Amino acid sequence: MRLRTIIFAASFAAVSAFVTASAQDTKPQPDQGVSDQHQNFGGAKFTGRKSKDGQAGRKHAGATVGQTAPDFTLSGVDGKTYHLADYKGKTVILEWFSPYCPVSGGGEGSYWGSGNASKVLAGVKAADPNAVYLTINSTKDGYDGKSTSQNGADSTAVITQAAQTTPVLLDADGTVGRAYGAKTTPHIYIIDGTGKLAYIGAPTSEDGATDYITSAVTHLKAGTPVDPTTTKNHGCGIKYASPAKAATPPTQPATPAAPAPAPAPTT
Repeated sequence: MRLRTIIFAASFAAVSAFVTASAQDTKPQPDQGVSDQHQNFGGAKFTGRKSKDGQAGRKHAGATVGQTAPDFTLSGVDGKTYHLADYKGKTVILEWFSPYCPVSGGGEGSYWGSGNASKVLAGVKAADPNAVYLTINSTKDGYDGKSTSQNGADSTAVITQAAQTTPVLLDADGTVGRAYGAKTTPHIYIIDGTGKLAYIGAPTSEDGATDYITSAVTHLKAGTPVDPTTTKNHGCGIKYASPAKAATPPTQPATPAAPAPAPAPTT
């Protein structure tokens, strides 16, 4: 009996060790590309999450530094039409934005609510008065019970509260956001005068001490290499609409079989 008790105890210990090791091996790893560490753009802390395409959960790629930035035409909340090609020869800053994200525009501790965005805009204007700064809202229509129109109005209200006039462009179907690979709010893309991407990442360092946007614009204005060209972006995952499915071509009716030849007449 004592021998059987010892064997049972040893077996139980081995099984327990295997289960523990298996649990550690299958522990979810942090998302690559969007940190799982808390980011602070002025007071609000938020755990970054990798964005997915709508409900389908499909990851999307995007543009890279050194490549030509995807062209687009979007309508602004102000009723104007914005075409990227119209700004050729100028430095263009694109910021993916949400008025409800506590890191982007939602609340006093956000990038916009804290005043950090206004400081960056002032730095950009000083570095290059001809630079263009645009915000893009790619949140799907109806998310959290809010229409695209309401989302746009709330976005403008946040920017107005910060005493800025930065345009808000609406991308409710997510076409432009997917083309760039935008994953969070905020997410910054800077395009040089030749139309190529020069910087992708966060607007500032986590402590706000380093202004990546103004730094890139200053380098571009001086004709010197941008450094860094990429940083890790943090924020709220963009709530994209599900990608539109390609129309299925109508089924063609089957071709009727040719009639069998009539039998030869008998004589």
